[in-house]
Amino acid sequence: MFSVAATGSEKLAPQRPLYRSSRELSLIETYQRVFEGVPADTPELLHAAHRLRHQVFCVENDVFDPANNSGGLERDEYDSHSLQAVLLYRATKMIVGTVRLVLHKPGAYHGSLPFHKICRDLRLRDPGFLPLETTAEVGRFAISKASRYTLRGVVNGQLCGFGNPADDPRRLTQYLVLGLIMAALQMCVRQRIKDICAVMEPTLLRLLARLGFHFEPLGPVVEYYGLRQPCWANIAQLFARVGVERPEIWEVTTNGGRLLKPGFVPARNTYSEAVRYALPKGQQAA
Repeated sequence: MFSVAATGSEKLAPQRPLYRSSRELSLIETYQRVFEGVPADTPELLHAAHRLRHQVFCVENDVFDPANNSGGLERDEYDSHSLQAVLLYRATKMIVGTVRLVLHKPGAYHGSLPFHKICRDLRLRDPGFLPLETTAEVGRFAISKASRYTLRGVVNGQLCGFGNPADDPRRLTQYLVLGLIMAALQMCVRQRIKDICAVMEPTLLRLLARLGFHFEPLGPVVEYYGLRQPCWANIAQLFARVGVERPEIWEVTTNGGRLLKPGFVPARNTYSEAVRYALPKGQQAA
């Protein structure tokens, strides 16, 4: 599940220059200066992730009943076989977002992801399509409205001593989404996941596509706490296409390729080779 809906003020906010300097910093340079995605691999970070999920899904968006999530923490049965990451605002270490990666439940003989209860596409009956052991689901993709308000107001509109990416709220959301999807994909690589699935808001799918991350629809749009699109992507092809469309994002997400295991993604030796691998077969040149 994803929740990154813009507030009313964000939808109406005028576009303003992101930086007031002699050289415009790139999207990825801005992100690296201001934010950092890290695994929630300590009790403190994991607790903070659940607390933020409660804020987003139980308080701000009224998706889940707070009475069923005691102690101000949002949890469910899938957390026992999931990994989580959080997005930090570097200047204060404030946690501004979180994302979850649900793995196949050890010992389960059938689909054990939330996705398997939502998507009814017939391709899921094929055991060779999205194999259970190497497929994960990205979800609980949450960005708090309160965090966005705080970021837009800190230190009289200055972050870390330079122009504020929060000057334009829509750009701020872009940085937050970028950080969370990069954290999710990095967890996938470390877990040797080959395919990823999700149930996304169509607006989020479009934003990810602008960043170079393309997911394929899997069946029709469904009603799941609002209209959502079941979708999936092969990790290798996803990275290859990012490398073609947004090489600077590829460099940061993969740590210059060092995060990827040999053979995980074809070498990006030439632009044409990357294009041939990244594009769907129907769009490849003969």
